[in-house]
Amino acid sequence: MKWIVKKWSLFVLIVFSSVASAQKSGENTPQEVFYIKGIKLADGLLKKWISEYTEIHPEVSFSIVGGNAQEYAIEVLPSLKKENEEEEQTRSAIVPFGKYAILPIAGKDNVLLNEFRKKKLNEKRLKDLFFEKDLLSEDEPEKKKKFDLNVYSGINTYSVSHLFANHYGYEVNRLKGKKIIGDDSFLNNAVKKDTAGVTFNSLSHIFNLESRQLNEGIVLIPLDIKKEYAEILDEKNLDETILLLENKNIDLIPVEELAFVLPDKVDSKVIDFLEWVLSEGQDYVHKYGFIQLDKKTLSQQQVHISGLKNKLFANR
Repeated sequence: MKWIVKKWSLFVLIVFSSVASAQKSGENTPQEVFYIKGIKLADGLLKKWISEYTEIHPEVSFSIVGGNAQEYAIEVLPSLKKENEEEEQTRSAIVPFGKYAILPIAGKDNVLLNEFRKKKLNEKRLKDLFFEKDLLSEDEPEKKKKFDLNVYSGINTYSVSHLFANHYGYEVNRLKGKKIIGDDSFLNNAVKKDTAGVTFNSLSHIFNLESRQLNEGIVLIPLDIKKEYAEILDEKNLDETILLLENKNIDLIPVEELAFVLPDKVDSKVIDFLEWVLSEGQDYVHKYGFIQLDKKTLSQQQVHISGLKNKLFANR
């Protein structure tokens, strides 16, 4: 009889513990999932933000969906020159959260590196290097080049190729050379293998995010900029490069904003996430190869988000 009582007590204890454990686990299970329509350029930073935010707010979860997704709570887009004012006006709110930068690169064994060092890229040489010449251009006929060049660019919708071309006032289809399908990291691979290949990429792809040095096998193509700026780029250090581009506007280097785009109706939990991104979340911007907004712009966006939150609650 005692044996039966002990066995029954043990069974009850196990059941009770299992229920308690399940309840505790349920408390930490996200109750809501919100989808972010992201772009590859910002994937690393977004994933880090989601991971860190979920740790302190387990009741909610965010997940990244691809560019073809039809349902999402917020979208991430790069800032392009306003070519369509009407399209801009259809968006409920645009909330910048950082900036990307793009630099021209080649493989370390590129046969043209000495030529580039002797004649650094100014705006005209850079455009001549990467873009097809306008047939109606009145410039002198292009001189025969000493070496053949292979230009590589991305073909995906959100490749940095669009951002690079836009910065210099071109459509992406005006880029010369070979088109690479897939992630922009493949652009690095292409010029590593091609001793006459050139391309461009974002800081987050050019630099190793752990060592903060250039990724193995690639080099920066020298730009015709102020000596003190060039010396900083020559250091080949991500943090020094970011610091330079945060404090100096260099026309030859595309530096533009990345932003969250909000729909007409947005959940308060999404607003809470954006508030965190613009405060504690800024600690991770540099780590993932991006440039922080200047203090004034960041402050304006924080006020903007607070205003959206207040408006949201007022309408309830």
